[in-house]
Amino acid sequence: MQKQLLLLLLLVVIALNSCKKDCPEIPDPTTGDGLRFDNLAVGQTARYIGLLGENYYTPSTGDFAYTDDTLLLKIVAQDANGFQVAESLHYVGDVDDWMAQEKDSTYFYYLKVQNDTIRVQPIGSDFLHSRIFTYGVSQSGLPLKKITSQQVSISGWKTSFNYCECRQEGYAVGYELFGQTYDYLNVIVENSFMAVDGPGETYVFSKNHGIVRFSEYGWWTQAGYGWDLIPEN
Repeated sequence: MQKQLLLLLLLVVIALNSCKKDCPEIPDPTTGDGLRFDNLAVGQTARYIGLLGENYYTPSTGDFAYTDDTLLLKIVAQDANGFQVAESLHYVGDVDDWMAQEKDSTYFYYLKVQNDTIRVQPIGSDFLHSRIFTYGVSQSGLPLKKITSQQVSISGWKTSFNYCECRQEGYAVGYELFGQTYDYLNVIVENSFMAVDGPGETYVFSKNHGIVRFSEYGWWTQAGYGWDLIPEN
């Protein structure tokens, strides 16, 4: 586990140092408080390592691999609309097709807590541009209250929910990722659109840790991409 974590952190350092001169300034990867949905503040950052997965419909757990792509979210401002986030992709060499579109673009949007729900709102557009927040989330938000319906486990890039082209909600206890243990995480698997050949998506998150895992996958290929949170310290 320690060897895997060291390898991932090395990839992050390489990615963050590969930026061209036109890329935005990148904060020191060893600092930052993470994005706390219960206490958002200017200067908070969250970093994610990319993953590619396949065979989503099978119960196997090893059908994924990490990439050398990293995603950086940073709260850069606050106003009456909420906290403005700058989202940028940092990569080495080629970028997978899942993430290649506008790979050099920095996206901006607002995060705001309303009625114990994290809301994501686009800036300067009617449509949200993000690699980790989807259109569906921009419409419904993510609930910050603890989901208590059923306990699920997370293994590989999937959850223990049975395959279903529907919405399923639960919670995970004691999930460990890159040496960090998360005591309680909400889990939302929104696969309703897969029933009409659309994509499915999974969010693993909490109010004090923000997004810990996101993945999106297609019905036709049963393959997809995702982001795993890199511990700040």
